[in-house]
Amino acid sequence: MVGRFLLQCFKLSLPMFALFALVAWVDPYSLYHQGGPISQELKEKNLYHSGRTMSFSNMMWKLVAFRREPRANVLLGDSRLSYFDLDSLERATGDRYFNFGIPGGNYVTMDHLFRYADSLATLRKVYVQVAFRGLDASRDFDIYQEPRSILERPYSYTYNRRVIESAGLNIYSSWFPVTYDSPTEEQWRLVLEAESASANDFRIDTTVFNKLQYMADRCNAEGAQLVFVEYPTHPDLQAIMRDAGLGPKREAYITRLKTMAPVIDLDRPGLFPTDRSFWRDPLHLTVEAQRQLIGRIWTTQP
Repeated sequence: MVGRFLLQCFKLSLPMFALFALVAWVDPYSLYHQGGPISQELKEKNLYHSGRTMSFSNMMWKLVAFRREPRANVLLGDSRLSYFDLDSLERATGDRYFNFGIPGGNYVTMDHLFRYADSLATLRKVYVQVAFRGLDASRDFDIYQEPRSILERPYSYTYNRRVIESAGLNIYSSWFPVTYDSPTEEQWRLVLEAESASANDFRIDTTVFNKLQYMADRCNAEGAQLVFVEYPTHPDLQAIMRDAGLGPKREAYITRLKTMAPVIDLDRPGLFPTDRSFWRDPLHLTVEAQRQLIGRIWTTQP
């Protein structure tokens, strides 16, 4: 009886084990290997599938990639940095950077990622894409812990629901078209509405300064260069912040950052065109427009 029961259990578990084996073979974030049936190019493209896994996917991919090949130079930021052209940056500076720009990223994310990078590499140049709007206390969620826990327990990778979903996306997208992150007129309106609501209920999370000070202290101790860069936003969004009366708080924030490290403030009126051809939405420059930032950030002194 016991033998028959165990055999039945084994038969019932076969589909589950087959699914886990398929996920390991596809390996959407290349945790186990860089081979399998899906090309690396398609896997990277699928990081920006317009679905709910985008933040997780980018975080998971970049944690794995940096562990595989740590770099001394890193960029830390949110979705505005995630499309940065690293090849153009390397041609301009001669240095290769690792881009930790994560869609949905915030100061909690950057704190975790700085510590992660610092644990795996001797950092030499650290550019942090800071954001005054990111000080809002409502932006204290954590998108780092789930991917990080998978790295610590790699056996959990094959049965994580997001990894399974991503494996399915990789298989599906190799045969059929899927939708990727792209700007729309509706997105422009939604971003402004969300930012307006946030600005009108803006509460500063003071723990952010502790996180940034830790970065500054570590970089100073290790002899690494640290630069804070306030990324540009469209004048439509700048007007929202101004009309909400946040100007004095922003100035105090910039002043405090300058006590920690050099600051390049690019979010000032008149620095970038209002023409929407330069913008994906009020928060995000196009890839081409971002290339213009290279000269402003890396070839000028803060």
